[in-house]
Amino acid sequence: MRELIWLAIPVALSQISDMVTVMADTVMVGHVGTVDLAAATLANSVWVVAALFNLGFMVAITPKAGAAWGGGDTKDFARTVRAGTIASLLIGVALVAVLMVLAPFLQVFGAPADVTSLAIPYFMWIVASMLPRVGIAVLKQTAEAMSNTRIALSIAIVANLANIGLNWVFIYGNLGMPAMGVEGAGVATFLSRMIGLGCVVAAYRYGKTFRVLRTAMQGLATKVTWNEVGTMLRTGLPIAGQLILEGFGFATGAVMMGWLGATPLAAHQIAMNLASLTFMVSLGISSAATIMISNAVGRRDVSSVQRNGKAALIAVIVWNLFTAAVFFVFRNVLPQLYSADPAVMHIASNLLLWAALFQLFDGTQTVGLGMLRGVHDVYVPTAIAGASYALVGIPLGYAAAFHTHLGPGGIWLGYLLALALASTLYVVRYRIVVARIRVH
Repeated sequence: MRELIWLAIPVALSQISDMVTVMADTVMVGHVGTVDLAAATLANSVWVVAALFNLGFMVAITPKAGAAWGGGDTKDFARTVRAGTIASLLIGVALVAVLMVLAPFLQVFGAPADVTSLAIPYFMWIVASMLPRVGIAVLKQTAEAMSNTRIALSIAIVANLANIGLNWVFIYGNLGMPAMGVEGAGVATFLSRMIGLGCVVAAYRYGKTFRVLRTAMQGLATKVTWNEVGTMLRTGLPIAGQLILEGFGFATGAVMMGWLGATPLAAHQIAMNLASLTFMVSLGISSAATIMISNAVGRRDVSSVQRNGKAALIAVIVWNLFTAAVFFVFRNVLPQLYSADPAVMHIASNLLLWAALFQLFDGTQTVGLGMLRGVHDVYVPTAIAGASYALVGIPLGYAAAFHTHLGPGGIWLGYLLALALASTLYVVRYRIVVARIRVH
């Protein structure tokens, strides 16, 4: 448990730093106006699906590289990182090209015209920022495979502080710049991620942490082969599928919320932003579980695989019981940080009740996925994600929102049911896989 927490805290702080930046974006854009806030919500809901798909290929680096690192094979470690970086960049470039072509057609998602017109330029800036984001994420996953979760935290803090300062400049028009509103938040995101990429290049070239990796890279006898890249693509694809299915489920909920109007959509952004902030700690625990379990797999230490999984589940359950209580008690206070619109605050307060209910399942499902990635089990979890979000969460959320009195809360009921099913099946699957490892 001590090792888990030691690894998880920097990851969680890094993720929280990112979410504080998103929160700052939301608060700063929200003070421009409800329509601007709804525009940011629409653009992020569409963009995040592609971003999560791309992230899957970066996340694939950690379990494979972690097993090589745990087994002491630095050359295999370097080959995995090299192939994973190329695979992630290839997917990233393709996604950016497709999204830029589709940007003028955001109106197909059914949001009001004034929301869509503001969303398009913001959307294009955050899409452009996906490429520097690849470099930042590749370094993060590589360092985590080496059980170093602190360097990514340092880079995240620098980039996110830059983003907040640049928001102040471009959203409101300070230091001689024109006030750009929600588009200014997109400009700030792009520039801050370029700053983060510069930190990544410096850390890799000059940092002591990556000395072993630099030496191993120089010692590789052959250039990268398409077979190695293909292996990482095949490993990353089901992980990307898991992430995109979950992201698609939540993004579809946001799109459906837009059908209810700009006010419910703005309230949804507030509640989701708060729920995502607490989720970052769960994600840190999940990443730590992946690191510890993959290293144990590399050492062929099955008893450690079992202990690490139990520790991760206990930690996330305790954390989410606490966050559920916070949302319940402060549901009428927290929305006031984002908006002064009484209608927005009322709906957001009701949605936080649903967020409190699904806290436990949300944390458990992400830790369950992290545990399964640690034992290199990626295909069955993708099927579980598909069943949970596409077959349960979205249809039931739609039915509850538009065919009952629940309205916006019905969409969150769909989230709750999908997360409950996914979390249960992930944990059951992990127990099955570990039992098989122990037998062999």
